[in-house]
Amino acid sequence: MRARYLLLLIAALLYVLLPASSVFALNVKNSGKISQAAASLRSVGNQILLPSGKAFIPEGISVYGGLEDTDYMENIPNIMAQIKAAVIYWHTNTIRLQVAESNLFANVTPGKSYNVKFLNLLVKLVDYARSLNQAVVINDQTEFTTNMGGPTAITARFWRVIGDKFANKPFVIFDLFNEPREGSISGKSVPVLTKSYSHFQILRLLIRRHSNRKVRINSNLSWQIWKYGGELNGIKYIGMQELVNQIRYRGISNLIWVEGPDWAYVLPKNKNLLSGDNIEYSFHHINLNRLSSWLVVGKLAKIRPVVDGEWSQYQSPWEECFVSSPTTVPKYLAYLKAHNVGLVAWSLQPGSLLKGIPGNIPANNNSPRDTKKASNMREPSRFSRDYACNNHFGQGAGALIKQYFINNAQSL
Repeated sequence: MRARYLLLLIAALLYVLLPASSVFALNVKNSGKISQAAASLRSVGNQILLPSGKAFIPEGISVYGGLEDTDYMENIPNIMAQIKAAVIYWHTNTIRLQVAESNLFANVTPGKSYNVKFLNLLVKLVDYARSLNQAVVINDQTEFTTNMGGPTAITARFWRVIGDKFANKPFVIFDLFNEPREGSISGKSVPVLTKSYSHFQILRLLIRRHSNRKVRINSNLSWQIWKYGGELNGIKYIGMQELVNQIRYRGISNLIWVEGPDWAYVLPKNKNLLSGDNIEYSFHHINLNRLSSWLVVGKLAKIRPVVDGEWSQYQSPWEECFVSSPTTVPKYLAYLKAHNVGLVAWSLQPGSLLKGIPGNIPANNNSPRDTKKASNMREPSRFSRDYACNNHFGQGAGALIKQYFINNAQSL
């Protein structure tokens, strides 16, 4: 018994003294075991269950132009309007908030290790969405600030602060890292989008950003770094398993979303699945023209909870725009429903989910022309016979997605 107590004391001291990136090694075997009684959303097999025991499938909206860019203070009225519109007009049960990890550690509050005002803004948004009976996904995002390609030590610090703040809060979900892309980016920097850019400049920058997604690295190396971490091009990445272990080691039971590598294009197979409970796998950028990519989703959904964590289909020159969308999108939505896969759509702005307006290009930043009224976010985009993937914007899957939510988004 004395030896056991001595080991516990040593573990406690190491937890205090070691950096966050080393904590995972203390309790790897038991890190996945959590108190299911403390979890408002819990995984059982391939389902996420509510406290009532009923299955929960997230159907929601990913907020754009939020806390993921450096102009976040100006974005708050629009963010609040998006949340309200999602609930009232789009009939969602889930709100996804993207949060720049670097913003949390910029302008650090004296006496603290992070920016308290920034964290309080996030708390305000989470509380507002929860007051509307929404599950809330907090997503760690870097694309519009540092553009770091995968989780690093700052990501571990981010989840230490966020995890402790929202530990075991009902219906708050942790989306560990947006579109992991360790080594997949071309190395060419893409400027952060700001309100100073013209629509033409935004178009060119977005095309450049999307084209970077075509760069790939060795598949085995990609999965190894994604799951276990490692050094690549001089950057030390933390694996998803380590992030999960760190969160669970601190007794935090929140449902965790994990996006696959290669910009979340791919989902893990059995050997790359993570250890631990309350994990849901998230993917982005489904290929509507390639059925085989759907089959991978359905196969994993038979054994683990799966969600399409950020998706839409709208007229654009982006590589994920598909000419056949007017006929394929209904089939894809039916496929998700048949396999109990959730859907989080992007986003409530003209030309994406909303009816397009001339000259508007969907981007991730707010602009002065973006509405601050929820009632202005009710008119969905629609497909027509002349739908094409070109430099025009305006048509989209908004109406189909809205009806899908009306039909399928159950209350918490």
